[in-house]
Amino acid sequence: MPLRTPPSLNALCRDTLPLLLRQADGRQMLKQVADLVESERWNSFDQFHRTTDKLVQYYARAGAIAEVDAIQTGGQIGSGRWIIQEAADVRAATVDIVAPFKERLLDYKENPWHIIQWSAAAPKEGLRAALVVLDERADIERLGVGSLRGKVVLTRQDPRSLLGLLADRGAVGVLSDRPVPNNPQALAWTKFGWGAIPMEHATARLVGYVLSQRQGEKLRRQLQKHSQLSLLLKADIRKYVGSHDVVSGIVRGSGDPQDEVWAIAHSGEPGAADNASGVVQTLEIARLLEGLIASGKLKRPRRSIRLLNAYECYGFFAYLERKRRLQTPLAGVCIDTVGIRPDVCGGRLEWHATIPMSAAFVDRIGAAVLRAALRRHQPGYKLFTEPFVSTSDTLIGDPHYGFPCPWITTHHKRAGSGFDAYHSSADQIGLLSSKGMETCAASMAAYLYYLADMGSREVAEVGRMEGAHFAGLAQEEISPQEADYLREAHALGNRRLERWLWGGDRRAVLAGLAQAEGEVAAQIKTPPQKKLRAKVSEGKAARLIPRRTAFLSPTAENAPIEIGRRIQRAGLPSWALFWADGQRTIGEIAARIECEETASVGGGRVSGRRVDVEKLVDFFAAHADLGYVELVDPGDMLSKKQLVADLRGLGIKKGMDLMVHSSLSALGPVRGGAPTVVEALLEVVGRSGTLLMPSFNHRAAAVYNALTTPTTNGANPDAFWRRADAYRSQHPTHAVAASGARAAWYCSEHLDVGIWAAESPIGKLVHHGGYILALGTTHSTSTAYHVAEMSVPCGCIESFANEDRVVGIDGQVQAVRGLAFRGGECPVPIGKLEAALDRRRLQQRGSVGAAAAQLVLANDLWKVRREQLRSACPQCAIKPQIR
Repeated sequence: MPLRTPPSLNALCRDTLPLLLRQADGRQMLKQVADLVESERWNSFDQFHRTTDKLVQYYARAGAIAEVDAIQTGGQIGSGRWIIQEAADVRAATVDIVAPFKERLLDYKENPWHIIQWSAAAPKEGLRAALVVLDERADIERLGVGSLRGKVVLTRQDPRSLLGLLADRGAVGVLSDRPVPNNPQALAWTKFGWGAIPMEHATARLVGYVLSQRQGEKLRRQLQKHSQLSLLLKADIRKYVGSHDVVSGIVRGSGDPQDEVWAIAHSGEPGAADNASGVVQTLEIARLLEGLIASGKLKRPRRSIRLLNAYECYGFFAYLERKRRLQTPLAGVCIDTVGIRPDVCGGRLEWHATIPMSAAFVDRIGAAVLRAALRRHQPGYKLFTEPFVSTSDTLIGDPHYGFPCPWITTHHKRAGSGFDAYHSSADQIGLLSSKGMETCAASMAAYLYYLADMGSREVAEVGRMEGAHFAGLAQEEISPQEADYLREAHALGNRRLERWLWGGDRRAVLAGLAQAEGEVAAQIKTPPQKKLRAKVSEGKAARLIPRRTAFLSPTAENAPIEIGRRIQRAGLPSWALFWADGQRTIGEIAARIECEETASVGGGRVSGRRVDVEKLVDFFAAHADLGYVELVDPGDMLSKKQLVADLRGLGIKKGMDLMVHSSLSALGPVRGGAPTVVEALLEVVGRSGTLLMPSFNHRAAAVYNALTTPTTNGANPDAFWRRADAYRSQHPTHAVAASGARAAWYCSEHLDVGIWAAESPIGKLVHHGGYILALGTTHSTSTAYHVAEMSVPCGCIESFANEDRVVGIDGQVQAVRGLAFRGGECPVPIGKLEAALDRRRLQQRGSVGAAAAQLVLANDLWKVRREQLRSACPQCAIKPQIR
């Protein structure tokens, strides 16, 4: 049964999508494709920088904000990171037959597809070499080391895999006439490595060229006729450590411009369809949205839309990893090879799902928009909703470090088979459809706009759609492990969905999502399993728990050879790494991988495949050796029971109101991570007590949204405020979260009374018998001492001096007066407070797990700090920093 589309999404398809379709300009897009191909087709970094200049101008004309971030080439070799090791400017390249007759075979300036990317340079005078033909890898392998010294090899094989073999045998160059399907005169786009020469061929250096199938056939006939041909190879290529560009076009959000949805389309490729068409889509999205906003026909979305153009994977991944931001993007899309003529792509417009378990509601939102666009615009496509497949770029859908990222494409002429001209010089502008380009651009503009503008009402609607989706899957006959997978997938999607909350009653929306989860769980007839695949027979190693320590998954090109082989031997997709969340054993992860490959449950194409746990163990061990995960023995992890015992031993009792400042890493590995720490603390204070934690952002948030803004205080506080039973105060920079008997009272009126006033959350704790626990930290983080400072009073802190912005319960962004903190260090160091508390025996010291802990009555800390400051504050010249 088809899913019921959320009313707000129906309204978008009815009202906004037609506006976008009417304004879309396919002819203009085709002109832009031609303009980009003019610089991109040279496969040279100096030309890629020219493309950057064009993109900046196009975004500026569209009314979007244009940004350029330069990513340095060169970096740690063998790290697995996606690093382009060298920039390369290609100035010229030719190949001539010089004996027994003279004839020019190719000239880069006439057709830049003739050069293999990452080719070595030739000396100025060129390299003279005899031509040999070797079309079979086995024939090359049989040759002795040095047997090709001084020769250039003509082959129909992809020379990327032959690079080491040919170099070891002494060849100076290679000519590839690899055929392009149904395009015998086309040149295959050929690279010695995707973003660099792979480590397994790191020392191999060849000059490399490309001929068409027809040119190769002619050269073979000439060699057969003359027995010997001598070629002169020239290649003027400058390699250097430089940079490659990430260009952003930004449709700025009106509410919280820091929160973003992304569209990625890779530049730095020579083809019209793959991928100037995708880049031009992002330009058109900017023009459509900014144009309609400027004309008053569309309101500016709440959040920003970032349209990124960069070198495939190497640009986007580096930007995601290196650009500091408060939180990951909300969601996005990969736009790669779109708008191909229906007769070329078999009429297939494909919408590929995001990575399994990464909030698949975006798949259903995008599919609804595309169906509506196809009905209205009729470009000649039929929509095919497909499972996740990695274009490499789409690994950015990493559930922890990335964002849900489906892929729109017209790449395949039939399932699994790309269009004939793919990655070849036949990929020209004539392959593209003006109407197809319009349909895709307008659809993706609508999809991104909907995601950027979603609020609490839309969250509730999408939540109901997701409930219905998973309820439908629950009717299937499924195994116990598939049932657990469904429950978890639904819950994780809802947790991601909560990031779109904007205004309204958070607790009511979360209650609705929780109710849907309960209803789905009730419809799954298979009971939950306590353990999945963690069998004794699988050995101790299968019970290890991998936890990720690095962004995304590694590239084999920059991995040590043996580690790369171990990863490949597992026979698993690279995104299997993303299950390493520090909470599952390797045996349990095996079950999840099997589920995600099941069509009826995980959306994959494979059914009934069993994961070899022994190979999976080595898969994670190899990633551990590479620095991408750490493997923890569950016997070495702290349990909730141990935490509770240690906390009680410190003196924490039921009924206490307790403010906790903490460090998760200081505790040592905890089974279940931060949520387990929070559960242990709540259990210790009990229902009659109240647990409080800082939920500050320290002005990292340009706009504070109590429903979504993360805290910068660490993993424990961030897990705490996100709980459905937690309250959170309304303060732009120093909010407090609380759960328990007096949570609502603690969190009330914070914005009105001021940050550290007596009636503030922490002030109430001080004056109403609450306690402070420094767990793996010192009292330098226990901000109750600021309550003491302000009560002296000090002259270095002002509660209502600087202007900040908050999202109100009505969803409106309002300017408020907030903190101005001192412009220098307090002359009375916090270490004196620590010493005085110990000297007077006012605090209890002990250990919780591996963490040192200090428990103190908040009022005692307040009194001691006041005493220390009473004479210092009147003499102090430090003033607040007022912007």
